[in-house]
Amino acid sequence: MDDKQSMEQMIAGKEKHFSDEGFFHTVKKYGTKMGYKGLHAAATLYTALKSPNMSKANKMIILGALGYFIFPFDVVADLLPVVGLSDDVVVMTAALTKVFMSIDDEMKEEAHTLLKKTLGDRYNYNELEAESVE
Repeated sequence: MDDKQSMEQMIAGKEKHFSDEGFFHTVKKYGTKMGYKGLHAAATLYTALKSPNMSKANKMIILGALGYFIFPFDVVADLLPVVGLSDDVVVMTAALTKVFMSIDDEMKEEAHTLLKKTLGDRYNYNELEAESVE
C-alpha cells in the first residue's frame, strides 16, 4: 500500500462492519497476535473515533480502518496464522498516519488504559516499543 488512494480503496465500504462489540471481540481474540504496534494503533484509532475533538472526515477514515480490522475476510483472511493480521496492521497504521496530527496525548493514554482493561495480563506493555509508536 503505497499511497492514500490504495488505503482508501482497501477500507471503502468497511465502515459498515464496525461496531464496539466487534472491535472488542477482535481485540480479545487476535490482539496479542498482532504485536504491540498494531494493537496500539487499533486502540488509538478507537479512542480517537470516540473523541468529540476528531473531525468527521478523520472519523470516516478511522471507521473504515477499524471496520477492515473487524471484518475477518479482507485481503488476507484473519483466520490464517501469522499473516492473516498483517494487512490489518498495515491499514490501521496507514489510517493512524493519516489522522496523526489530530491525535493528542489523552487519546494515546486512553488507548493504553483501554488495552490494559480489555486484555489484562495478556497486555504486555513495553515502554521502549511504545516510544516508537507515540
